[in-house]
Amino acid sequence: MKKAEQCKLFQKISKEEVERILTCSKSGLKEYKAESYIFMQDDVPSKLFLLLEGKVQICKDFRNGKRDILYMVEPGNVFGEIFLFGDKKHYWYDALAISDAKVLELPWDFFYHFCSNACDHHKQLTQNMLEILSESNLEITRKLHIVTTASLRERIAIWLWDAVDDKGVVRLQMNREQLADFLGVARPSLSRELMRMQKDGLIEAVGKTIVVKDRAAIEQVITGE
Repeated sequence: MKKAEQCKLFQKISKEEVERILTCSKSGLKEYKAESYIFMQDDVPSKLFLLLEGKVQICKDFRNGKRDILYMVEPGNVFGEIFLFGDKKHYWYDALAISDAKVLELPWDFFYHFCSNACDHHKQLTQNMLEILSESNLEITRKLHIVTTASLRERIAIWLWDAVDDKGVVRLQMNREQLADFLGVARPSLSRELMRMQKDGLIEAVGKTIVVKDRAAIEQVITGE
């Protein structure tokens, strides 16, 4: 399970200890086809999921057909973790494989009960999990910041500010429709505003990347100065 060993969930834990954890916890590897659900709203939470291959979309579908994309899961990351230490009886969102995916599923009980030896690797695993939960909370806060802003340009600017690398490039992990769902807007509205921002010299869209041409102007959009 080499790919699992390289994930943040198992950092500072040796290969032998990871194997011991997977055996002791009775974890299992499952494969999901593209467009299949790993879990759905109203399913009962009981496992932590670690994505080893593929991409997973965390989203919430509404009766009117609208979909709100909360975030995308990349290989090496966990999902379903926010329910781990809570008392929620059901998921309130879906986990959808948007490509063929391999997922390691770890039963929750393992995180709640230490063995009689109180193994150091078990303690380290729990510490890693708490760090991941902290990062998840930060991502949720960022998403809330985006969707509560007044204008579409502000939403795009905040998203760009968080996603841009040191070279001023944002590499898209979502297509336009998925990005529109993430920002909570209609796709045509998103496309029009991106075109306006490009015309204004703020950005340049090149394939699956967006180059931030004027960081100062993007910051002004965010701060309102």
